[in-house]
Amino acid sequence: MLKALPAEPEAPSSLETPAEGPAQTDTETLRDRVRGMVEAMASRTYGGRFIHMRGDQIDLMRVVHRRVDGKRVELMVAENGEVREIRRLGDRCACLWPERRQVMLGDYPNINSRLSGERFESIDRLEDDYRLIDLGASRVAGVSCNLMAVVPRDDYRYGYKLCIGEQDSLLLRMSIYDERGRPIEHNQFTQLEPLDSVELTFQDELLAGLETDFERIELGGEPVEQAPIRQSAWVVDPLPAGYEISSRSWRRNPVTGQYFEHMVITDGLATASVFVEKRDGDAARQVTRTDQGMTMAARSVDNVRITAIGDVPSATVESLVENTMRVPAATDTVHGDSRRGE
Repeated sequence: MLKALPAEPEAPSSLETPAEGPAQTDTETLRDRVRGMVEAMASRTYGGRFIHMRGDQIDLMRVVHRRVDGKRVELMVAENGEVREIRRLGDRCACLWPERRQVMLGDYPNINSRLSGERFESIDRLEDDYRLIDLGASRVAGVSCNLMAVVPRDDYRYGYKLCIGEQDSLLLRMSIYDERGRPIEHNQFTQLEPLDSVELTFQDELLAGLETDFERIELGGEPVEQAPIRQSAWVVDPLPAGYEISSRSWRRNPVTGQYFEHMVITDGLATASVFVEKRDGDAARQVTRTDQGMTMAARSVDNVRITAIGDVPSATVESLVENTMRVPAATDTVHGDSRRGE
């Protein structure tokens, strides 16, 4: 369980220890603060620069955000490393590499501004799995903000520190800590530009202005309504405490040609994906971390590969792959008619 975070000038080293000064903010007020932040990050027009650090990876990004006809429109441009542009339009996003002549398309938040605030939309349902702790006043990018901790009650999820603007409620900083309280990721604005209005070239069409010679790759496989071949039903039982399956979908692996089931598992804040795909003679049990810092576990059962991946502790993905199993034959038969044609 997360018990302490590294010492900082503006906050105590232990999340169990209240900040000195006036009486601590009550939990409902902290929830209101998070709700206000989620709304501000979704609805306001703003721009700025932020830094993303994970391990030895450091990204400097320029971001512009606005809302158009009820849809969120966001542009992020990398200011170091390879030239890269990330576009968001509603629930879809595109990552462009102009020098490679390549674009990757996906459902948001496959590629995601870490300072979007959306992951905290379900703050009202998190009480059983997380505690909110006031850490007092701080400052980010020259702006006064309120620092708080989101502390997990077990080892199946990560902890967070947030600094929310005092005047405008924007999320100015978000740091992530593992189950032992060690920092694994930092995201922080270094400059804010409150924009009154801005026009983005792709706010009506995600790929507007993209040259026709760009190779287009669909992240997560090609979406399909139903698998065209009969597949055995799979479940995750039991799920880690506090988690539930929020969605299921069929996709096609463009490399292997196989159809696979994709289940999204979440506790309202932490999210992981489970993939079930037929693969011949594939991997032994393994737990790894990806280049993007995500945790992944995999095992094979009867030529079926089960993979779990997410921004969650290793105990969570291990539990997911271990407890993913076929629906018993009797139940599978009962559901046979409803799945006919898959």
